[in-house]
Amino acid sequence: MIVKLPQKLLHEKFFFSDMIEIDHSSFDKWDPSFNPALFVYDMLYWSGGQGFQPWQQGHLTIPVLFEKWKEIANTCKIIIDERRQKDTELFMKKGMALFFQALFWINEQPVVLYNWYESVDKLSLKPINVVERLSFVELRMTHYASFIQLSELFLEAEKQYYKTIAMKKRYQK
Repeated sequence: MIVKLPQKLLHEKFFFSDMIEIDHSSFDKWDPSFNPALFVYDMLYWSGGQGFQPWQQGHLTIPVLFEKWKEIANTCKIIIDERRQKDTELFMKKGMALFFQALFWINEQPVVLYNWYESVDKLSLKPINVVERLSFVELRMTHYASFIQLSELFLEAEKQYYKTIAMKKRYQK
């Protein structure tokens, strides 16, 4: 099914067209093998469609995002060492997409890419100086320093996520 890209997901790094082809039926439940760069769950939500909302099931979805990043990071490190810039950019885009999803889903919200810095600034759970750091990564995707920065952002987000889970469990007792 071809859908118009929702305004909330407009971003030139991720989408080159405002019409996107997605299969609504395959996103009624969580699929850990999904392509993070397509933002399909968020797209379905912002398009008014029905489907699985991973930000409401963080205990299932967010650990998968962190694991996907670790896989991408291993590959990305090799590609950067080999100075394959086009491949580096592709893997860094996937990494950024995963980070946006982790960041918003940790805050129990669907991703907003359009003017993302404003939305990210309002989130309660986020790494320190995330807007500045993510802007750096976005502008210099093929640089080693951007890869390190994104890796650190993931590490900080993961720590915050598990700390929040632990605190919730502690207060439920």
